Amino acid sequence: MVLYRRMIVLIAMVAWCVSAADALPRFSARTGMKCQSCHVDPSGGGMRQAFGAKYGREELPVPAWSDGMSAEDVTNIITNVLGVGADLRTLYMVRSVPDSSGTTSRTENSFWQMQGDLYLNFRVSRKVALYLKKGLYSGFEAFGTLQVLPAQGHIKVGKFVPNYGMRMDDHTTFVRTYTGFSPATGRPELTGVEAAIAPGAFRIAAGVFNAADAFGGGDSRKAFLGRAEGLFDLGEDVTLGVGANVYRRELDAGGAQTLAGSFGSFSTGDLTVLGEVDFIRSTVAARTITAVTGFGEVNYEVTPGVDLKVMYDFYDPDRDLKSGSVSRYSAGLEFFPVSGVEIRPLYRFVAEDPKDVPNNEFHLLFHLYL
Repeated sequence: MVLYRRMIVLIAMVAWCVSAADALPRFSARTGMKCQSCHVDPSGGGMRQAFGAKYGREELPVPAWSDGMSAEDVTNIITNVLGVGADLRTLYMVRSVPDSSGTTSRTENSFWQMQGDLYLNFRVSRKVALYLKKGLYSGFEAFGTLQVLPAQGHIKVGKFVPNYGMRMDDHTTFVRTYTGFSPATGRPELTGVEAAIAPGAFRIAAGVFNAADAFGGGDSRKAFLGRAEGLFDLGEDVTLGVGANVYRRELDAGGAQTLAGSFGSFSTGDLTVLGEVDFIRSTVAARTITAVTGFGEVNYEVTPGVDLKVMYDFYDPDRDLKSGSVSRYSAGLEFFPVSGVEIRPLYRFVAEDPKDVPNNEFHLLFHLYL
């Protein structure tokens, strides 16, 4: 009953706030603009377009502070052929580590370089571009984008992360780690092709990929993606986003895994709400297990440059078992003091069922971006 109450809360949140939800999802919801308005990658995330870079410089920082550090002469476009970008995230983390009995704990603290990404975008022609992303830990994306389909559509071919779910900047979010699309759990990039059209407020995408990439190929297993979403303007400073996607990948020994989820956003004034629920159905050796993961986030802009943030993560590895789920509650704020700088203090409460152990965490994130 506890599981179903939690899932009802999450599904209700999605139904109510149900984004074209990509990197960062709340900015898409807050501005009412699609991801490709701010990012070179039509799926969102990574290198920022001129509008995205301008939004980061002029709209996010504290106005009184950023006025003294004007960057009107700064651009991420080197020539009419080449654009550059970068993201660097350094995390200072203090956490409780439980002992073997799970009753007491010791405290650890350390710095962790979460991200160090460099982006290059080569403009081959007016409708063709070559995009490269190199990460700090050997992760990379390399793909071409052809803006040749009707309704502002495109074809994307190469190696990249399939466009499933919300692209959160926190790699440990349960809806990213347990679906397999987080770099924290491996290499989520796959080689394949993805196509999308974006008529009006809608966006529809489909893709086919290698189920697992290995140098030299030789593996015929495939993964398939389908996605549909809409972002609607309901009035002055009010937007509503709804979306759903499905992803199926073939596993070893004839097994398969199917992900099906919905996601959404609602934004009015200074308040933005996000939500996602995913069902993960895995069939291996004639045994089927269905897991559930969910995410909810509420952001409130207290003043330009300062956002309060509350998040909830949930994961149940097997719906047929009455215990084994994990919940995580996070609260903190995002502070953009000047252009290109974000500071994010956050405290996390982690609760396991049936036995809760002392393993809460404090995060202090420093983010520099271009």
